[in-house]
Amino acid sequence: MTQLTRDIVLQSMSPTPWEFSNQLLYKLCAQYPDHTDTGEVLAKILLIGRVYAAAIERRKNKQDDDQNDAFYIHTVAPTIQASQIDEWLYHARSVEPGTKESFTTLVNAHNNVTELFNKISGLDKRSLASKYLHFHVPKLFFIYDSRAAKAIRAFSYLLPRATRSDGIGDNEYRKFAEKCQHLVTICRTSFGLNLLPRHIDNLLLTAHASET
Repeated sequence: MTQLTRDIVLQSMSPTPWEFSNQLLYKLCAQYPDHTDTGEVLAKILLIGRVYAAAIERRKNKQDDDQNDAFYIHTVAPTIQASQIDEWLYHARSVEPGTKESFTTLVNAHNNVTELFNKISGLDKRSLASKYLHFHVPKLFFIYDSRAAKAIRAFSYLLPRATRSDGIGDNEYRKFAEKCQHLVTICRTSFGLNLLPRHIDNLLLTAHASET
């Protein structure tokens, strides 16, 4: 259990040693938000995946002669370009974070990108999907991985149980995002602080460190 205090929340809102590298990825996705140019698609999926240890090249049926360069050029980029990802992102940017509509949009977009990445890799890529979407719409998408999923349990004494699935999205990510949204609300009502998804990730990193 991690005690949620104003100080620990303020700490989560302060710059970290990773701030500069994260800002480079935010700027990359802001400057090149679409998925029509092969080079831009390759840069974004490669850099986000590798920086965040969730590379799409880690796949189910990798052949010995299927080199990463060919895989990215002939499979990854064309599949992403042929998808509706720009429509999903356009809709995600149009909603107001924190609303019921935005939560539905968040979960549905994440599910769509997870399925897209599964089509490419043959593996569940909910972590990569969350990170890829986060850097494109940083005010909406929460960052998910095994560390964050474990860390959020440290605040279970504050958070209600996740609701049952109503048929939308990836259930694991939906439950995680629901709890993250509750944390945002608690921090706003208890401390008057408005946390973004990046701040929630920092908060979970702190909780994870204190639990290990």
